Amino acid sequence: MMKTRIVILNYNGEEMLSQCLPSLVEAARSATTPTAITVLDNLSQDRSEAYVRTHFPEIDFVKASQNLVLCSYNAYLKTMTEPIAILLNNDIRVDRYFIDLLIKKFEEDSETFLVAPRVHTFDGKGIEAVGTRFCMRFGMPKISARYPGYEAHAMISGKTFASGFGAFSTKKFNMLGGYDRRYLPGIYEDADLCLRAQRAGYHLYYEPRSKVFHMGQASFNKTFSTLRRETIASRNTFLFVWKNFSEKSCLIKHLLFLPWRLLWALLKGRSHLLLGFWEAVWHKRKS
Repeated sequence: MMKTRIVILNYNGEEMLSQCLPSLVEAARSATTPTAITVLDNLSQDRSEAYVRTHFPEIDFVKASQNLVLCSYNAYLKTMTEPIAILLNNDIRVDRYFIDLLIKKFEEDSETFLVAPRVHTFDGKGIEAVGTRFCMRFGMPKISARYPGYEAHAMISGKTFASGFGAFSTKKFNMLGGYDRRYLPGIYEDADLCLRAQRAGYHLYYEPRSKVFHMGQASFNKTFSTLRRETIASRNTFLFVWKNFSEKSCLIKHLLFLPWRLLWALLKGRSHLLLGFWEAVWHKRKS
């Protein structure tokens, strides 16, 4: 029987953990898959550790050596013995039966890298994400889990392009090197990892019967202003293209539309795109 470990990334998330951990503990107890839980803490300054150790002594609390955001998973997964790691943010509560539904695909297909759940808004009233789709549009990537008509596909299982959380093959995650630090402090590192997995021949699935409820970038939003978040997203979009789409035809299309895209951003006052571009250029030159 496969075993799994839920690894919850946390930074100053005491309030969110209090809303989410009870559902995770209940899910682990309800699963037929032997399931352990770890809170992987990115050097929080609040009382997250005291809260977990007091209220959930059965949960392992592990401190990262430094705050590398999602890249903190890289070192921790190298220590895991469980073949499947369910990676979650600290702002996710779960359906009681979400674990076994994710694990089943790994038992059916040995080439499975990722199984992603259906994602609802935290209040359960809306759907935040289903299986993601990817395309290149005017020389830039477009990745969406809320594409036109996505609601009609909410309960249709199948392939997905990427997911920031879900069940991952621990071995394959480690073989691929985990998340790439060039995207720190975050955004696009999950798409980059999943693209590498697909190019290695692994399979990524969307399992709609497994259900979670997401607040949505709660820790990230507390740490960075709107302009900074948008600038990081723009910068990392450029880095993602320059790293992964070096084929001549892709680069020509990207470079053809780039001046018009930057001019449009200037005319519209979308400073985050201009700032992101120059930060990406600077990052590229340093590397």
